[in-house]
Amino acid sequence: MKNKVFAVLSLALFASLGSTTVLAQDHSRGWEQGHILQVTEVHTKDGMFNAYINDLSNVWRKFLEAQMEDGDVIRYGMYSNVNPREGEPDLYLTVTYKNWAAFDRGVEYLEKLGSEIMGSADDMREANIDRGELRTIGSQYALREIKFKE
Repeated sequence: MKNKVFAVLSLALFASLGSTTVLAQDHSRGWEQGHILQVTEVHTKDGMFNAYINDLSNVWRKFLEAQMEDGDVIRYGMYSNVNPREGEPDLYLTVTYKNWAAFDRGVEYLEKLGSEIMGSADDMREANIDRGELRTIGSQYALREIKFKE
């Protein structure tokens, strides 16, 4: 009988300790906001994966390299979905921006970059192949990095 009473009292003690721990949890913010990650899901058309990657190297990469020099872009990457299931993209494009201010540059900034990278408006039109023949864009989303405070 003593053992049963001891077991019940022990259980009650542990239960009460658990409930006070929940009430005493630390709700301070031990994290801070970091960079912005933009993700684009790409579905390449059959047989067009290499052609699309080559097109990205010709235009997309050059624009991002210029934005890295300006300090807006931290890094960028391409990730192949090795075994995509039905409906999933076969390529993910990522761009890590320093902060939201990088999105406020405006059309003038992008037009200036375009002329520096691609030349005249006519040159840009000629270089602008019909990407719809190469790929379909799926979802695009932005993620905010969360970092632990030191």
